Amino acid sequence: MTDKEWIQTLESSPKEAQEYLFSTYRNLVYVIVINKLGSSCSREDIDDCVNDVFMEIFANALKFTPETGNLKTFVGTIAKRRAIDAFRQLSRKYSSSDSLDKEEDAYVPVSEENIEADSDKKEQKSELWKAVKELGEPDSTIITYQYFYGLTVIKIAEKLNMKRDAVQKRSTRAREKLKKILSGTR
Repeated sequence: MTDKEWIQTLESSPKEAQEYLFSTYRNLVYVIVINKLGSSCSREDIDDCVNDVFMEIFANALKFTPETGNLKTFVGTIAKRRAIDAFRQLSRKYSSSDSLDKEEDAYVPVSEENIEADSDKKEQKSELWKAVKELGEPDSTIITYQYFYGLTVIKIAEKLNMKRDAVQKRSTRAREKLKKILSGTR
């Protein structure tokens, strides 16, 4: 179905247009959302975000015109923006590493093409998360903020009521310790 045909379908049968959109772009939206939210969010958070993406797409469907772009780009842009918003909201929700301690929060979808590689990737992420938790406080929180949430040393220092230099030194030491833990040479 072309973009123009989709618009005509939307006008004549909105339900059919929504079903087509969902079946065609569901995987794209999941990939974008998982890419933005990462493994630090639960499966439910990811599913909620995907649902929010499609709700926003359907709410704004009449704003789409083939002259301004294609449908795939329209869907992708909304998915990216909604996933970034969700990441920001979830970052506030999971402001301490305690709420990220659950194993089930590390969700990595399995693709049909390469199940073994995906399984290895999931196992590596799980091992990495266990190693980060093994660092102890406040090092695990610093590493989590720094690498899972992308916060700067200054922001982390503010959140943890620490000096910037102290956070920087702890981060450096924690990465070295993490390297040893992961290589098995503790």
